[in-house]
Amino acid sequence: MITVIISARNPVPESTLERNIRKTAGAPIELFMINNSGGANGLASVYNFGASRSRGDILVFMHDDAFFMTENWVPILENLFAQDPYLGVVGVAGTQYLYNDNASWTAAGQPFIKGRVVHDLQNGDFFATLFSQERESCEVVACCGVFFAVRRTLLTQFGFDQQVFNSFYFHEMDFCMQARKTWRVMVTGEILIKHRSTGTYDKGWHHYGQMFLSKWASELPASCAGDLVPDPARCVHAVNANLKGKIEQRTIA
Repeated sequence: MITVIISARNPVPESTLERNIRKTAGAPIELFMINNSGGANGLASVYNFGASRSRGDILVFMHDDAFFMTENWVPILENLFAQDPYLGVVGVAGTQYLYNDNASWTAAGQPFIKGRVVHDLQNGDFFATLFSQERESCEVVACCGVFFAVRRTLLTQFGFDQQVFNSFYFHEMDFCMQARKTWRVMVTGEILIKHRSTGTYDKGWHHYGQMFLSKWASELPASCAGDLVPDPARCVHAVNANLKGKIEQRTIA
């Protein structure tokens, strides 16, 4: 079974998000929409709380403004984990290289960043952020937090660091750094997520970014790209492709 755990700022029974998750899953799931009104608790704390009460062998953590565009995503995830007993984390976007002085997972640019995410914003913008062009699954060192799935065993081994990352930033990257010591971390191109935000890079983000760099200073830079090293002077960032009028904008629900 797969358990979906979400920190919900305004949990509403039978919400569009809940209907989207259940309608696209393609199999029965366990769903925890954990009330975190006002953002009183950090995501690491909420995720640990949800994981401790879950029954799934695979735990999915996702934002409360993210929606599935891919149907039958549960069998896709189950298949990925079944095929590789050393696979610990699966995301939809991530990087093969992390710097020791820049906490952003996109800092290395292409071809090190992988995956794609669709953005459907309140101002009417509808576009796909293409971190890479290929659709094949590939190994990364860290995933972005909009959606990532974790083998339950990892949560019993170390869980999320809710003492250090007690807000909304870098809990997922910290978790990936823990995981990659003994497990594989992967980005899959088989699951497409629509996100109604482009992220927030405020003082809090920078603060916890420095906490992340300090905690992992002895293991950064981190790479799974062999001998390849990013050249900051030639960094190519993600490409945004306008989707308006090209594909249906409706949320499956």
